[in-house]
Amino acid sequence: MILVTVQARTVDCRRENCDQIAAGGLNLNDDRMNRKKILVPVNFSLQSDAALKMAIKLSGPMHGMITCLHIIEDPGYIIGGFISREVGDRIRREAEQRLSIVANRIIDDKKIPFEIIVTSGKVHRKIMEKAVDLNASVIIMGRSDSRDMNRNAIGSNAIKVITSASVPVITTTGTRFPEQMNILLPLDLSKPVGSKLAKAVEIARLLNAKVSVLAVLGTLQGSLEENCRQKLEEIRHFLEQEEITSVADLVISDNPVPREIISYASANETGIIMVMTQQERDITDFFIGSTAQEIMNKSDLPVLSIIPEDQGREPPQSSSIGNLIDPMSFYNIN
Repeated sequence: MILVTVQARTVDCRRENCDQIAAGGLNLNDDRMNRKKILVPVNFSLQSDAALKMAIKLSGPMHGMITCLHIIEDPGYIIGGFISREVGDRIRREAEQRLSIVANRIIDDKKIPFEIIVTSGKVHRKIMEKAVDLNASVIIMGRSDSRDMNRNAIGSNAIKVITSASVPVITTTGTRFPEQMNILLPLDLSKPVGSKLAKAVEIARLLNAKVSVLAVLGTLQGSLEENCRQKLEEIRHFLEQEEITSVADLVISDNPVPREIISYASANETGIIMVMTQQERDITDFFIGSTAQEIMNKSDLPVLSIIPEDQGREPPQSSSIGNLIDPMSFYNIN
C-alpha cells in the first residue's frame, strides 16, 4: 500500500485494475458516489491545466466530481521489452506524485471533490475506456492555442476521442473561460435538427444552462428568411416547453459560417459552443465536419462536441423530450 497526501489529508491509494487512485477535495464520507464524473486527461501541459480549470467551472452546475487521468504512453512491444518492472514502477510512482501535485495546485477549492488515476496504454483508447468505466458525464481536453494557424489546433488524440467517445467532449484553449454556462447551438435549418435539439436539452439540463439557437443565411438566400424565422420560433417554443431558457436568432451574412458563429458567441455572453460531429451512412468511422473543426480551431471559447445517434441502432421511441428518432416531428421543422 502507498500513502499519498492530498489536500492536507492522507488517504489510501490501492491498486485497482493496475490503476492507481487517490481521492481529494471533500471528506471521503461525502456524497461523491452520487456526483457526476468530469473526466480530465492530464499530460502536464498548459493545455491540460486549462482543461482542469474548465472542469472547476463545470463542477458546481453539474454537482460534479473531477477525475484527473494521466496515461503513461504504451512504449510498444519492442521498446517495452527493455523496461524492467522496477523502472516501470518508478515511472508510475513519479507520475502519481506529479499528478497529485498538479491536481492540488489547480483544484485549490476544498469544496470540489476530485480523484487521480494513473494508468498506461494508448492514450485515446484509455480515455474512452475510463469514460465508460467511470460512467463519465463529460470529457474535457485541452487543445493548442487556436491562434497558431500553421498547424492543426486539435491534437490527434483529441480528434480520436471527439469522434469516438460515447459521452460529450469539451475542448478548450484556456484563453477564455465562461462566466455563465450559456450554450450556443448553431443549426443548419436545411437539415433535420431533431436529434441536435434533443442533445441540447440534455446538456442544458446537465449544466443548468440557457440555450441560444443560431442560424446563418447568405444574402442570396433571402427567399428562405421567412421560413427560417418561422422554424426558429418553433424551435424556441419547443425549448420553452422543455423549460429551457432560450433565444433564437438569424444572421444574414456572406461571411464564412464559422466566423459568424464565433463572432456571435463573443458578442452574446456564450459559455460553450455546441457542435455535432458527422457520420456517413455507409461507414463506421466518425469525422469532424469542416465547420465544426474550424470552430474548434479558431474559437477561444470552449467547444462541446456531440456525436449523433448511431444510425445502425434503433433508438428508444420516446423519452421526456418526446420522440428521440425525431423529437421535432410535431413541429414543421424538418
